[in-house]
Amino acid sequence: MSKPVHLFVTLQAKPGQMEALQQAIAGLVAGSRQEAGCVSYNAAYIVEHWKDQAAVDFHNKTPHFIEGVKKLQEHSSNLQIHNVHWLD
Repeated sequence: MSKPVHLFVTLQAKPGQMEALQQAIAGLVAGSRQEAGCVSYNAAYIVEHWKDQAAVDFHNKTPHFIEGVKKLQEHSSNLQIHNVHWLD
């Protein structure tokens, strides 16, 4: 049985880039929420919940993800993606 995947993304907008960063996040959220493997995608902190690693792998190859990450990197000075392991 596959295990769910939870990701927590942190980033910091470059000076003067907050609006552009917010637009980039909105585009990434809209595309990601359409994917079959996406259980939830919260844009307040970009908290992602995927049904399994295969869904994440698929997500990482989608055009909206690839373009979205480019935009996030362009408008942020620090982008980190953390795989969250919940305690039982």
